[in-house]
Amino acid sequence: MASDDERFEELVAGTVAPLVLGGKLRLARPFGQLGTTLGEGRHIVDADLRSRIDVARVRRARLIAPVDTLPDLDVHEWALAAALNDLLQVTNHELGGLFTKGRYMRLLRSVFELCGEVPAPRDVGAALARHATFARVMELNRADTSVRWWTGSASFRGVPPPKRLLMWQNLRRVHVETQRVPLHEMCDGLPPSVAEGYQSVLSVWLSRSPLTDLGSITRAAPAFAWSPATIALVAVPAGRMLAFRVLARQRGEQVSAALEKARAGLDGGLEAHRAVVEEFSREIVSAFEAMRAKPGKRGASASSSSP
Repeated sequence: MASDDERFEELVAGTVAPLVLGGKLRLARPFGQLGTTLGEGRHIVDADLRSRIDVARVRRARLIAPVDTLPDLDVHEWALAAALNDLLQVTNHELGGLFTKGRYMRLLRSVFELCGEVPAPRDVGAALARHATFARVMELNRADTSVRWWTGSASFRGVPPPKRLLMWQNLRRVHVETQRVPLHEMCDGLPPSVAEGYQSVLSVWLSRSPLTDLGSITRAAPAFAWSPATIALVAVPAGRMLAFRVLARQRGEQVSAALEKARAGLDGGLEAHRAVVEEFSREIVSAFEAMRAKPGKRGASASSSSP
């Protein structure tokens, strides 16, 4: 059985490094509650890799804040990385068979519980650090490949087809088609309860990094909803400014529509913060209108991708 140090290195190499630097994620077996403590007292051993991750995180943060350094990933960021690994494992269509479909829901519950162990960022600086690590999460996609030949066909989710299927392409009339599946669609084809649970848990995961949640507010799914962490962020001037900067990199009309939908859905314990939410939404709409009115600024927010 792998030691905790080995499992930590799996998380570094398989999830954190490719997420921050770009590249293909290599999922590890689920971490479960180990994720809550995996980052305690540990740091990336490879000094060169650690330096490149630090530089990339600072570069990402500087898109919205004038910072020169960021703290190392803390125990909560490592827990979120572990939760992301486990959530992506839910999209593995081979995880459960005819008699083992319960594995999907058990893993989803485990990820939900792991996210529940991660508190909201303690301050605006911590929110910025989390975003610097996880800003690209909604850019994740999976390459699915379908292969057809004269006597049959086969589909491969997230793995390349075996070379034997690609031999003698002209003779066997082999046709290969690759489709990029975005993060929010990776559970399509699984039982409806699993797909719905996946969307719900992904929403919870995003809420643990409020700037990342706001930075992907125009995503197709899961729909943005206000959480205690995002409300706490926009309730203070410094957090409100960072929130505006991540929103300003998206289409104004889509941001306004998402904010209105989230405001209308505000209920339960968050109803008490309606004034903060409505004031922030009005400020964002006014800021976009002012941007459109400035000469040379027309369309500026539409041409950039979210950080």
